[in-house]
Amino acid sequence: MRVLFILLGGIATLIVAGIAALFLLFDPNDYRDSLTAAVEDQLGRSFVIEDEIGWSLFPRLSLDLGGIRLGSGDGFDDTPLLSAEGVSAGMAVMPLLSGQIQLETLTIDQPTVRLIRNGSGQANWQIGTARDGAGEGGDAGGSTGGLPDWLAGLSLGGIDLSGGRLLYTDETTGERLRADPVTLDLGAIALGEAAPINFEAAIERGDEQWQTRIDGDLIIRRDHTLSLRDTTVSANDLTLTALNADVVQTGEGGRIHPLGADFYEGAYTGDIRLASQQSRLPVTFDEGLNGVAMGPLLEALTGIDRLTGTAGINADGEMALSSGAAPLSTLNARGDFSIRDGAVKGVNIARLIREALARLQGETPPAADANPSTDFTSLTASVVVRDGVARSDDIAMDSPVLRLRGEGQTDLAAQRLDLSLDVSVVGSLEGQGGEPPESLRGVSIPLQIEGSWSDPSIRLNIARVLQESQGTQIRERVEEEVDRLRDRLEGLLN
Repeated sequence: MRVLFILLGGIATLIVAGIAALFLLFDPNDYRDSLTAAVEDQLGRSFVIEDEIGWSLFPRLSLDLGGIRLGSGDGFDDTPLLSAEGVSAGMAVMPLLSGQIQLETLTIDQPTVRLIRNGSGQANWQIGTARDGAGEGGDAGGSTGGLPDWLAGLSLGGIDLSGGRLLYTDETTGERLRADPVTLDLGAIALGEAAPINFEAAIERGDEQWQTRIDGDLIIRRDHTLSLRDTTVSANDLTLTALNADVVQTGEGGRIHPLGADFYEGAYTGDIRLASQQSRLPVTFDEGLNGVAMGPLLEALTGIDRLTGTAGINADGEMALSSGAAPLSTLNARGDFSIRDGAVKGVNIARLIREALARLQGETPPAADANPSTDFTSLTASVVVRDGVARSDDIAMDSPVLRLRGEGQTDLAAQRLDLSLDVSVVGSLEGQGGEPPESLRGVSIPLQIEGSWSDPSIRLNIARVLQESQGTQIRERVEEEVDRLRDRLEGLLN
């Protein structure tokens, strides 16, 4: 944003110079070197206006810089940080008489932003030093490191950006990311005032692709803080609505806080910090979901529809966005979840028990369900994630028929799981083909679930349970007979 305002200030200076040139018969291109020198002095890197500066006075004062190129600085083989095929803007003439600078819409044609971290870990987007006095949360109210007074009073009719590209390369990890095309339509900008924003980008990372869109209001403040208000953000099928967030510059990079949105029939809150100054781009988070519909959320995230219910989820941790591996494989976090009044689709555990019993007893199993599911009243667990593998040792699921307890783990990036559970029959299985035998009441039945999220293998070892249960019953009967015999002997002897 600082680069943008410096360029805008340069454009405004050239337009004012153009007015003077009109009366003094000077060509505004005479001021091109002054503009490039001013930008280079402010940013500490090369700046080139590649074409002749075009301008006109009627019907409005306008300026066309043509192609521009902003360097990346030393260590980047002369690769530009920013280039564009054309940059143009107009200016209202009358406000100049009162010392006000009112630019019309800034048009940027086919800009390319190249973000590079070289093999030495140096990043080309690190321009200057972080704001003095900016702590973890920044300084939302002060002017430290802010814009000069004359530039803070500048207003802009909007930004129209088309055909843009964003290219990210981290030579320390091999990470590559591309956003192409990028379009931006930003309404009239005045510091501290809301401007309508529409942003779209097609993002690629290896085989992954996201269609992203932002629609809402953007507020730019003098202290470099950006605020989104009443905004909708979408990435493929994942959507947040009524989003409100402040993006604050910090010494390490940026922080998004406070952050809140409506999210899949519930609410999302978060605090996200991105250390853009560091290699691997580590991001830390502290997030919560309340009253969220798990079915549509998981389907949007994974494309798999296997779990429904209303969820509350809390998690905090960190992961690397630029490690060369899938970000989820770098995740380290702690969290817990509670899902109520839902179902696990694809398996009916109560029916599995009845089927296993029928086969053991030589009976015909009940007909298979067309759409099997296991309903539950609650499903809870606490989770620890290490390098993208989430583990829990207190999985608990309750329903009027069954109770499950156990432990297990899942690889979040590979979408594979391995769960070891114990199932207890606590209610009637009448809806699944009859009452459970007395030998199963209160007995834990081992249940193993493993494999992919989309098609897991489910094994229920009921035969062993029956054998153990029958053995227990035999031992109990022998002990009862021994007690009776002892009592009879004691009676005879007495």
